Amino acid sequence: MGTLPDIDSEFSYLKKETTEKSSAPFSIQELDKQNEQQLKPIPRDDENYVDIIIKKDKTTKYINDTNSVIIILEKLRVCLNTNQDIQKFNAIVSNLIDNIDYIEREYRDKPESNYLSYSRLINLSLEARETANFRMKALNSQNYIPYTSKNNIYTKEAIETKLESLLNNVSDTIFVLKNLE
Repeated sequence: MGTLPDIDSEFSYLKKETTEKSSAPFSIQELDKQNEQQLKPIPRDDENYVDIIIKKDKTTKYINDTNSVIIILEKLRVCLNTNQDIQKFNAIVSNLIDNIDYIEREYRDKPESNYLSYSRLINLSLEARETANFRMKALNSQNYIPYTSKNNIYTKEAIETKLESLLNNVSDTIFVLKNLE
């Protein structure tokens, strides 16, 4: 209930339009003519110009694919260095194996399959899978076979040896992948 204030009369000074229009001190046509006279044509046939000035993107699809693997490898290295739980380890290894499997399928019959980085990734995938399986079997068997038993191949030392080997392989592979050209 009640009345609303008269807003139109209070803010009428804001609605006034200015009648002055500013004009540019130059015309667009004149500027275009001046620019055409000053600019040199692009020497697209000169390789130095194309490589230096235009800077073509030199990264290949293979390098882009391996860059995503580098991120996963660095996560795995942190996981191995901090001795994180087996669940996180297996999740990272699974992600790594999937990415390397994609690279293997994508570049199997291409020149990239001859690269050192390609063979390192394939070998790393196999070792990561083997280490993850070994660690899971050790976890499953610890309730049934004591660590001190002669029949137990899943000792702490064996697990640590496999993890250390994987860590070294991960570090070496990261180095190879970061130095791709």
